[in-house]
Amino acid sequence: MYNDFHEEPKSVIILAAGDGSRLKSSTPKIFHKIGGLSLVEHVIKTSGEINPQEIVLVLKPQYESFKLEINLDVKKSFQHKPMGTGDAVKFGLEKLTKRDEGWVYILYGDIPLISSKSLQAMYEIAKQNTNTAVVVLAFDSSDSNDLGKLEASDKPGEIKSIIEAKDINDNSKIIPLCNAGLLVRRDILNKLLSLLKPSKITNEIYITEIVKLAYEYGYINKYYQASKEELSGVNTRSEMAQLERYFQDKMRKQCLDNGVTLISPETVFFSYDTEIETDVIIHPYVVFGKGVKVCSGSEIESFCSIEGAVIHKSSIGPFARLRKGSKICSNAKIGNFVEVKNSIIGEKSKVNHLTYIGDSSVGHDTNIGAGTITCNYDGFKKFKTEIGDNVFIGSNSALVAPVKIDDGAIIGAGSVITKDVSTNSLSIARGKQKNIEKWAWNFRESRKNK
Repeated sequence: MYNDFHEEPKSVIILAAGDGSRLKSSTPKIFHKIGGLSLVEHVIKTSGEINPQEIVLVLKPQYESFKLEINLDVKKSFQHKPMGTGDAVKFGLEKLTKRDEGWVYILYGDIPLISSKSLQAMYEIAKQNTNTAVVVLAFDSSDSNDLGKLEASDKPGEIKSIIEAKDINDNSKIIPLCNAGLLVRRDILNKLLSLLKPSKITNEIYITEIVKLAYEYGYINKYYQASKEELSGVNTRSEMAQLERYFQDKMRKQCLDNGVTLISPETVFFSYDTEIETDVIIHPYVVFGKGVKVCSGSEIESFCSIEGAVIHKSSIGPFARLRKGSKICSNAKIGNFVEVKNSIIGEKSKVNHLTYIGDSSVGHDTNIGAGTITCNYDGFKKFKTEIGDNVFIGSNSALVAPVKIDDGAIIGAGSVITKDVSTNSLSIARGKQKNIEKWAWNFRESRKNK
């Protein structure tokens, strides 16, 4: 990870061994998701953006099977017995390469919206003075009496300790900011961590006490303030919903600033990895799942659900669903009530309405009629349908995979195609029509008489 020789080495310890019982969920708190990514992975992803030498994740042993969705090299350490954040840091420190220089970020796994900009700002503050020991990342907590606060020292911009809410008194020089992370000089962390004493009430060791201890040893402690929206944590379902709103607002603003048209921004929802290029138009009520890229010139109409798809300059929707593995090529059209899964739709091809295309490839300038289905699953395995260029598929057709429709072929409406169709052929596979005169009248009369 680390290749910047102009900065001191940085490492990250992420504390993620809590239960989150107030969420009332069988899923541990840190694995709940914001924007399609777990809380703790948001923190890991942001940590990777500051180019650290190492990232260590401190977990409970029962989280050992946890696997990352994002591609970063992260070491795992396990706190077998919950003995506080200070104890958790000890487990994390054991996994770091042994050294006595550089800096260690101590972050919390339930503060997912933390930004790399704030982490870098902490480092810039830290290196202003060689006697700096700790930089606290903090947000305004003046509206809450339940959160701890920073205690100012006699020097402007410096702090003496982090005080728990219950311990604040009139004699305290309070700065109404709450701790949301620490940056600690590595040699000082090595020196002071073992000197932290357990709380007399809980018998747990708290890493926040290192600020007070560093001050007592004559070091400087500073702080960096970021927004409450960025540094909000999660303890309840309501707070989870609020964080999702913060995240979505951030993504919407990013899109608008990058030249994307959101007709009704508050109705569009993004995933953490959604890529939208400039000059894309997105109508109301569109949901983007993970793994979506929409290229410049595309238009996504209302009520579409898109996941794991790449969309080149095309029109999608309304009421379309694109699933994982789909690629829509330039100037194609995916219309209303169309589902595309693991398929390629070629340039200038049209799938306009009421159609399912799964495990298929569709060439260029091909028209798929309304009600067409690629029958890709036999109850045991998935099979592929290949549709060539300049093909016309009539409405209400069923293409039973594996099957290949060659270039220029035409499929008559209502056909069930089970065999390959050669180039420029017409294929019709339906029962012969038979009209029986007056049958309908006789049928109705017999029913009336009964």
